[in-house]
This record gives sequence, C-alpha cells and structure tokens, in this order.
Amino acid sequence: MYIERFCVKFPAQMPAGFDEASLIGVFQGWIRDEKIGGTLIDVVDYRHVPDGPGIMLVTYEINYMMEHQGGYGLYAQRRWSSVENQPHTEAIADLVQSAAKFGSLLEQETEITLKGNEFLYISNDRLNGPNTDEGFAAVKADLSAALTQIYGGKAFTIERIQNNPKERLTLSVKVDSPVAIAELCTVA
Repeated sequence: MYIERFCVKFPAQMPAGFDEASLIGVFQGWIRDEKIGGTLIDVVDYRHVPDGPGIMLVTYEINYMMEHQGGYGLYAQRRWSSVENQPHTEAIADLVQSAAKFGSLLEQETEITLKGNEFLYISNDRLNGPNTDEGFAAVKADLSAALTQIYGGKAFTIERIQNNPKERLTLSVKVDSPVAIAELCTVA
C-alpha cells in the first residue's frame, strides 16, 4: 500500500483548570533545547479555529498537534517525504513511535496524560486510502502488521469509524490491556 499522508491520534486528558496556552512555551522550549528529533520549525496557536488543530509544533518531518476535534488528543501527521520508499507498515510504526516519544515528554513536562492502548489511524490521502470498504481492507492489513510490531503480540482490535464517505478513512485501534505511552517509545 502506498499512502502519502496519514495521521495518528492518541486520546489525551487535560487536568481541570489547565491553561492550554502554556503549551506554547513548552513547545518553544523543546525547539530551543532540541528535545525531540527532527528539524524543529515553529509553534503555532490555532485555538481560535473551531475544531482546529489547537496548539501545533511544526517540524520538517512531523506536525504534532494537541487538538480537540472528536475529543482532546495528540495528533501527529508525518510528511511523506520523510518516509518515501518506506513500506507503509514501517511508516506506521515509525509515526506511532515518534508520537509516543512526543507524548511521553509531554506527560513528563505537563499534567496532560495520554492513553497508549488506543489511537486513531487517519488516512489523509483520499486517492490511495479512500474511505471505502476496499480502502479499509487494504489499510487494515498494513495496520494489523504494524500493530503486531508496536504492541508486541498483545491482542488488539481495529474498527472502521463509520462516517461520511467524503470524510477521511479513520480506523480505531484498541488494546485490551493498559499501555503507557512511554512503552511505545521502543517499538521493535
């Protein structure tokens, strides 16, 4: 399968009274101190956009967002140029690992918590990963292979989110047992 752009979104929880604007300074500090890998570019505040990307850390390789659409979470989209010629299953595992490293650091430096045992996979490529039964079957096969690697043999389920066919193909991944986001930093 050749999907140019795809995303993952891990559910997150903000503590009551958390000032989301504080993430701007946190992410700017990560850029200054080079706390995450890649070419770190900028922090953007999109909180004014309804159902928008929220606070975003832009890198050359991956865009990380703390967004509210469909529930609060860590949304990560890898740019295809950074995984060109990489099999889709490996690209999925790499993006999950990168998002987990980001999420683990986020948990260490803020009071935000993330679930490591569930995430959404979103095809942001309607041509190669269409929101059809055929697209679901093809993505599910690659995602299943990646999840075996990511979760080390733990049982998981993959379900298609039923939405408008014009929307992006979205799959829900769940593992029955709890998994800390930090455990996903060492994807085999």
